[in-house]
Parts: sequence; structure tokens; C-alpha cells
Amino acid sequence: MIKTLKKYISSYLNTIKISNIFKSKYKKKALLSYVTIPFIKNSYSHSYYFEAQSWAKILATLGYQVDVIHYDRRLKNIDTTQYDLICGFGSVFQKHFETPNSKAKTIYYATGMHVYHQNLLSLKRVKDVYVKKNVWLGKSARFVEKTWTHQTTLVNGIIALGGNVCADSYRKHYDGRVISVPAPFHTTQNVKEIINTKHKDSNKNFLWFGGSGFIHKGLDLLLDYFVKNVDLTLHVCGPIDDTSFVNAYKKELYETLNIITYGFIDIKSEVFTNTLKSCAFVIFPSCSEGGSVSVLTAIGNGALIPIITKETAISTGSEIWINNLDYHGIDEAIKNALKLKDNEIFLLLKKNYEFVALNNSKENYYNKLKLSILDVLGDME
Repeated sequence: MIKTLKKYISSYLNTIKISNIFKSKYKKKALLSYVTIPFIKNSYSHSYYFEAQSWAKILATLGYQVDVIHYDRRLKNIDTTQYDLICGFGSVFQKHFETPNSKAKTIYYATGMHVYHQNLLSLKRVKDVYVKKNVWLGKSARFVEKTWTHQTTLVNGIIALGGNVCADSYRKHYDGRVISVPAPFHTTQNVKEIINTKHKDSNKNFLWFGGSGFIHKGLDLLLDYFVKNVDLTLHVCGPIDDTSFVNAYKKELYETLNIITYGFIDIKSEVFTNTLKSCAFVIFPSCSEGGSVSVLTAIGNGALIPIITKETAISTGSEIWINNLDYHGIDEAIKNALKLKDNEIFLLLKKNYEFVALNNSKENYYNKLKLSILDVLGDME
């Protein structure tokens, strides 16, 4: 019953258009194609709540009357010719470019790496697991079926979430302006208190904190590694709802003493607080991200030291890199982490937190996003 209700609500939100969200009287009109739910309720469960609200507020401050639709909405009743500016991503861009008298300027919001890059690497990782397990776990990839190539080729400009690694994935296929903005995260914890009460063995505890796409995000690699290195502990936090993956990794997830599987975890909960105190490191061997917010959340709330791939599109200047997406790449990175002395760990905890607290704050995201939108609009004049 609950699942049916959620499906109905999701379907409804995908069809509505929220017109003139701030009830303004501006003559210019902008359409934001992203998600609609942040304008119906507020939440800290995903960064897109703040991101979508920021886009709408900025467009309003720039003198636009703002309409909002879901990116995957059916477009039968959407008239793109009424807009001066179309932002975000989704089906509406193709409709705009196929409408001869549609004159809107366009900005694509890239929340992840270019779909060609993402799909290729994600499916390569699925093949890696097939070679190991002799089972296809395609649902644990993050494969984007709708490529919407119009939006990454014909737009006036691209604003990419995360660092230059994400932006560069678009520059390979697009000859226009690509600007990167730092991903924002939600603060829920007293970080100074967590730093000062880290558990004595936190240097041997590692957190994987992520959502769907377990193979895409490298959880399989960590399970393979920690099941063989029982003196170290892996904390797995995220909704473990992929039945096929769970069946393939049941022993590692639920029958291995040094691998603790929590499932979904509320970032305001005491369980999350204690997990952050238990760990010195957040480890995330993802093959493609747009400034991984889960990693930023772990650093910004728990001062964890990131052990990450460059494809997370994050760089604090004090991270430990995973250079190869295989067992040896994980082994090399973790051994580099284990070489750190207690005073070095304490210094890196503070350095990583201080960087993220400044660079990836909601305030900095909003300000950088506004400047980026102004830059793209300026290029159009």
C-alpha cells in the first residue's frame, strides 16, 4: 500500500508544472527543468532540494518569472516558445531545439559526468564483477538510458556540479563554455566534538556511504578487500535495496564480522554520529560522480579523510587517491592510509573538514552558482 502511494505521488510530481513559483510580475520568463518536490516540501535527504531551490531563487533575483517542471515530464502541454531562458536538464531541451520559433537561451545543469563517460565506465565495472562472480548485476550500475544529446551539444552553456574532472568530461564533447560549481552538503553534526572524541581505533575503520549503484560506487571492491583483511573494519551505510547484489554478496555484507552493514542511515541520527566517531576515513571508489555529496557529507559532518577516485570530482588537497578500480588499487590506497601517524591523521581530519566547510558550504554553492549563471548569460549577449 505504502509503495503504491509513493509511486502515485512520484508519478504526479513528474507531471505537474509549477507556474510562476514566486508569483512575480517580471516580463521575462525562465523554465527550470529539474525536480519539483523541493517546491512542495523541504528535506535534507538529498542535495537536490537545496540545489533546485537555489536555481529558482537566483533566476528570480535576475528578473525572471520562474516555472518549474520535472526533468522527465511528458511535454505535450509545454510551450517552449514562451520562455526567454531554459535551465536544467531533460526532455524539454530536445523539444526546444526541435521547435523552429523557440528562441530561449539555454543552460544545461550537469549533476554528473557526461553520460558517455558514465555509461561506459559503469558498464565496465559491471563486467568486472561478472568476471569475478559469474553473474550479471546490471542493476548495480548507474546506466543512463536517456542520453538527451541535444542538451549537451546545442545549449548556450553548461554548469557542471563538482570539480574540473566532471566539467572536463563535457569539454571533450562540447565546444562552448563549461563552468564548474562546488557541490553543497547538509550540516547536521557538531564536528569539533566528533574530532575530539574519535575512537582510539578509528584509524582502522573505514566508512562507505552511498546510494544506489553499488558496483558503480565501488562497494563490491571494498567487500572483496575487507573480507580478506579482517584486522580492518568497513562500515556500510546506504539503502541496501538491490536484491541481486545482496544475493551475490550476502556473505560479505551480513556474515563477515569486520563488515558492518547498517542499511539506510539518517544523517541526523545518533547512529550516524557514532559511526563518524568510529571512523577516520571515508572510502569511495566510484567510477563517475558529479562532486559526490555523500563523501562531502561524511567529511563535512565527521571530518573524515577521503580515500577517493578522481572520478568522484572532489579534491580537498588532502585526500588519498585510489588510482585503479581493482583490488590492488584499493590495497595501495588503504596501505597509504595506514602509514599515517596519529598526529598526521588529526591534522588531515582538520584540513579536510576546514576545506569542505568553506568550499562546499550552501552559501558558497549559491554564490558560485549565481556567478556562473551570470557568466553564461553574459556570454550570450
